[in-house]
Order: sequence, then C-alpha cells, then structure tokens
Amino acid sequence: MKKSFLIYILLISSSFVMGQKEVVYVTPDLPIDETTKLVTYKDVINEKGSPQELYDRAMEWVKTYYKNTAEVIKTADREKVLIEIRSGVKIHNKMKDGSKVYKNVVYYNFKLECRQDRYRYTITDFNEKAAAAAPIEIWFDQKHSRWQPSWYDYLNEIHENMQSLIISLQDGMMPKPVVTDDW
Repeated sequence: MKKSFLIYILLISSSFVMGQKEVVYVTPDLPIDETTKLVTYKDVINEKGSPQELYDRAMEWVKTYYKNTAEVIKTADREKVLIEIRSGVKIHNKMKDGSKVYKNVVYYNFKLECRQDRYRYTITDFNEKAAAAAPIEIWFDQKHSRWQPSWYDYLNEIHENMQSLIISLQDGMMPKPVVTDDW
C-alpha cells in the first residue's frame, strides 16, 4: 500500500513538472544612453526656423501639452533658446480582468534646445515617486531580489507615453500655415 501510494505521488508530481512551461519575459526596448546607462530619449530634428522662432513654437507647444506649465517649466530662457521641464507620467497596475489601477508617478527631466533650422530634445532621469531616488533602470534587472513582471509593464507604459510626447512635440514644432484673408 505504501509503495503504490509513493508511486502515485511520484507520478502526480512529475506530471506537474512536465506541465509547467518556463515563462520568458521580453525586456522592453527603451533607449539606454551608453555613457550614463540611463533611459534617455534624445534626437535632433531638422525644422525650418530661426532659434527664436523654434523657441516660440516650443513654448506654445509646452503650454498646450502640459496643464500646469508654471509647475513643470524649470527654465525658459529665450536668449539661450533653452527650455527645461520636470514632469511625470502615471503608471498603472494591470488587473486580471484587464483593467488598470493607478500605481504611482514616474518623473522625468525634459530639455529642449533650439538652433538655426533644428532643435534637440533630451528626456532622461526617470525616477518613480518615492521617499528616496528610485530610478526606473532597476526595473530591467530580472535578477534583482524584488523583480516582478509588472516592472516590465511599467517600462512599456512609460515608453508609450514618451512616444506620444515626442510625436506631439514634432507636430507642435512644425510651422503654422499662414492664412491669408483675401475677400
């Protein structure tokens, strides 16, 4: 009786081992700066206009994109044609039913510089709101003792938000069509 029970237990446990599949998590494809090792979105965009014209378009875009410009704009220097912003994106936990529940805010630094017929943006220093600095780069490390799959979800959500921000910026930096009223 004991032998048959032991064989039964071994068969059951081996079926569990065979039935389990190893889950492979695909690392989110966020841009990492080679020097700083931080998540960094950076590009130079060619756009016709003087530095001041591009700066004015950028300020107009900032005022439409961000609701609280007085809080987010840290530097707005028309002479140096430089805008620096500190803002954040919300991250959410995904529930089993597919709904999202607010988790926290991840802050970032956004720098916009203008030159003749081009501008450069740099978005970096992503940190989750916490009592101490909590850089998001730790979320890439599956070997970290507290790592969890939801960290990849947060990274992907941040990436989607940054892609939307960049598209909006590029649209906002295009020259406005000149309307003539020849009636």
